[in-house]
This record gives sequence, C-alpha cells and structure tokens, in this order.
Amino acid sequence: MIFTVMKHLWKYGLLLLVCTSCEYINSTIVKEETIVAEEKKSINLDTVDEFPSFESCDHLEKEAQKDCFFQTLTDQIYERLSVSNLVVSKNIHDTIQVSLHIDTLGIIQIEKIQKSSLTSAQLPALDSILHESINSLPKAYPANKRGIQVATKFILPIILHVEE
Repeated sequence: MIFTVMKHLWKYGLLLLVCTSCEYINSTIVKEETIVAEEKKSINLDTVDEFPSFESCDHLEKEAQKDCFFQTLTDQIYERLSVSNLVVSKNIHDTIQVSLHIDTLGIIQIEKIQKSSLTSAQLPALDSILHESINSLPKAYPANKRGIQVATKFILPIILHVEE
C-alpha cells in the first residue's frame, strides 16, 4: 500500500514538474514577432545612415559626402543653365523647388518642379534643361539604412536670376 501511494505521489510530482517547467520555458522564450516589432520602433525612417553619393564624393566622411553630393547636383544644373541661351522679356528672380527621387539603384529622377507662373511663362524650356542636367549626372550610389540600399526623396532649391 505504501508502495502504491508512493507510486501515485511520484506520478503527480512528475506531472507537476513537467507542467511548471513547460510554463517556465514558454515564458522565457521571446517571440520573433516581438523582437521585430521592437526593432521597427527603434528605426528612424526619417534619416539614413549614408546619404546618396557620387563616385567623386565616396571617399569623404558622412557630412562632407552629403555636401559633395548636393554641390555636384547644383554645379551640374547651373552649368547647364549657364550654357543655355535664356532670353527673357522681364527680369526673373525666383527660387525653383526641384523634387528629386533617388531609387535603390541610384537612378535620379525629377518628380516635380515648382516655380512661379512668371518663370514658367518666360522660360518654357526650363523644365527640359533641368531634366537634361539631371539625366547627364554621373551614376549615383543610393542611400543606405542599416546596410540596405533605400530610396530617398529631397527638394533641391535653385535660385534663378535672369536679367533681360
């Protein structure tokens, strides 16, 4: 009889141990979804780790690389504008907002060009000049976020002063 009681105690004790140890294991395992959700919260999608770049800017540090990239863009556009024979009947002093998109392959495209109605009327070829200048840029390297190439968008202001 003592043997039977011990046998039942042993079974119940083993069952209790298995049940509580399973709960212990389940509570300490962190689900993959939880880790991914926490990681997504910590990523700031408004910034990139590395800005887009051209080969000529690639050897520079982060901020200098960014400045070099925008300077190369600006120089290319102003060079195209300076060789174009822009003839106007009124003076133009305008800041043009060029919305650019750089995809994950480094292809730069103009999304939108914002300018005054006077600039549009006086310089109807301006959009095509801007498109030509962007298309003639050297190959760009896309921005990186955590080692992954990402698309970026930004607005490039162009100050335009054309005298009649």
